[in-house]
Formats: sequence, structure tokens, C-alpha cells
Amino acid sequence: MAAPGPGADPGWGRRVPGSAVLGFIFLSGGLWLGSLLAWEVGQAEVVVVLLALGAFLPLLGLAARLRSRPLWALQVPEDAHRVAGVVRATLGDRPPTAITPAEAGHGGVFRGCDPLFRIDQPACLLGVRRFPGDSSTTLLLLPESSDREALDRLRAAIGRRVLPPG
Repeated sequence: MAAPGPGADPGWGRRVPGSAVLGFIFLSGGLWLGSLLAWEVGQAEVVVVLLALGAFLPLLGLAARLRSRPLWALQVPEDAHRVAGVVRATLGDRPPTAITPAEAGHGGVFRGCDPLFRIDQPACLLGVRRFPGDSSTTLLLLPESSDREALDRLRAAIGRRVLPPG
């Protein structure tokens, strides 16, 4: 987990979506498989190129994905319905729009979130999820805006309202 930004609440942490990890694995495997096939055909130059690409291209792709679209998570020791109400109250004059996980897309990141909100300012998706057998609730926030300061303020405001003091 990466450290939160300077204005963000310290309870928030970055998560890695499974689709980013699967993309890394498939890209790495594809490049290595291509190099093995090129070796069998006798194309030494292609082998070198594919191995060089396999050494850094998957890492660059994963880093770019995590940098451009971070997924933030916050564990809250409360009931999911109470947390959703606090989130609505925190947003106040800019009420969120309730949507379904299918409308949100993003490869199932929000599967199981109930409720799931689309927030307009700053543009982001916020899901409230409670895992079976877990007493806490997880808030998932996926930015759709590049305004990091506004997102930091939103995360800090939500964190102050839903986390217990201390």
C-alpha cells in the first residue's frame, strides 16, 4: 500500500485491482512465450528484443495503470448502511447518484458493493462493501478525475466523518 497524499486522511490506502495484476502476468507471459517461439524458429535477434521488452514493459504498464487510476480503500468498523448515510451527509450539497456495479464497469472492481455512488465533483466512483464474516465495512474509491487535490479533500472529509476518533 502506498502512503496517502499530503492532504489525505491516513486511514485510506491504495489497493491493486486484479485486472492490473492479470494484465501484468499475461503481458509478461506473452512476451516470454514469444521469445521461446522465436528461439525455436532460430530468430536470435527477435529473442533478444522480446526478452528486453519482457524485462521492463510489463512493469511500466503496471506502474502507469496504478499511477493513472489508483483504487483507494478505507476500512471502517461500522455497519454498511450507516457508512453510506454518513457518506451522503458528508457530500451534502452535491448528492451522489446511486448506480449499479454493471453501470460502473471497471472489470468487476465494485462487484458486491451496495450501495455504489457516482460522485460528480470531483468525478469518482465510491462503493460501500461488507464482506461476509467481516465486522467492518470497506469503502472503495476510484477516481475518474485528475484533480488530485479535490480527491484528497474528498477522502479526508469522508475519513473524518466515518472513522472513529483517535
